[in-house]
Amino acid sequence: MSVVLPVPNPDSAARARRFGFLGRVSTEDNQDPEASYNWQRSRSRSLIEPAGGIIVADYFDVGQSRSLPWKRRPRAAQLLADLADPHRGFDAVVIGEPQRAFYGNQYSLVMPVFAHYGVELWVPEVGGPIDPDSEAHDLIMSVFGGLSKGEVRVLTDAGWEVVANHRMRTA
Repeated sequence: MSVVLPVPNPDSAARARRFGFLGRVSTEDNQDPEASYNWQRSRSRSLIEPAGGIIVADYFDVGQSRSLPWKRRPRAAQLLADLADPHRGFDAVVIGEPQRAFYGNQYSLVMPVFAHYGVELWVPEVGGPIDPDSEAHDLIMSVFGGLSKGEVRVLTDAGWEVVANHRMRTA
């Protein structure tokens, strides 16, 4: 099950919309997991708090490549499993940065699962919940998956360039 966070005020929690938070950080390129978590969570809170939302569950993968399918990332896989649980404790999920969550066509693979279980997916780039029937939202999220895929390729190409340069210097 997910990590359940303490709710600051029980009275406000009864009226608040409850969210799960999904994030991811790779340590391949020396990112600081704590700083990345705080930044993504802060960005998520900025989106949902004006709508009365609170984060009650965390799903944050550390050291998992965005190119891995959600079912192979431990926390993302747990989120997918928890969506099926009617007692999951939240009715929406917020993602602080879609480029960290989605790679290639992953959005098109997981959004139907959210829609099937009636769980909204919120992202800052849309300004709130994604409409699963909106072609514009689908296009925006597909672009983020493509950008993410391109970013990984650039990082991979840059890494190979460093290796090649090192080999040339040491030969």
